Amino acid sequence: MRRREGGFRPVVEFLIASACLAFREEGAAVVSLSGAPLARTDASGDTAVLDRLLDTLGARLEPLYGFRSLHAFKAKFQPRYEPMHLVFRDEADLPRLGVALTRAYLPDTSTRELVRLARA
Repeated sequence: MRRREGGFRPVVEFLIASACLAFREEGAAVVSLSGAPLARTDASGDTAVLDRLLDTLGARLEPLYGFRSLHAFKAKFQPRYEPMHLVFRDEADLPRLGVALTRAYLPDTSTRELVRLARA
């Protein structure tokens, strides 16, 4: 979601809205803006240990990817939020899943930079 400096400021919003209108004309009933991992709609109240860990991870990775700013951007479109879940067979798989997801979202980030963020 980048635009040229000095360009039409709300270009991304315009493109998304235009695409949604075109999809509706083609008969689409639903358009997905996809998820914003590590950003939650309701961050209030009691949270489980894993939720607190994921919140901390999201805060540390925000400068690299912008999960929370992406979530805030999508809120402009008044989406209907649907939970998304990652299903895994065993907790022992979580480290590998974490590495795979990190590489999917931050493919150019070095291991050194990730370790530096984890220590911060």
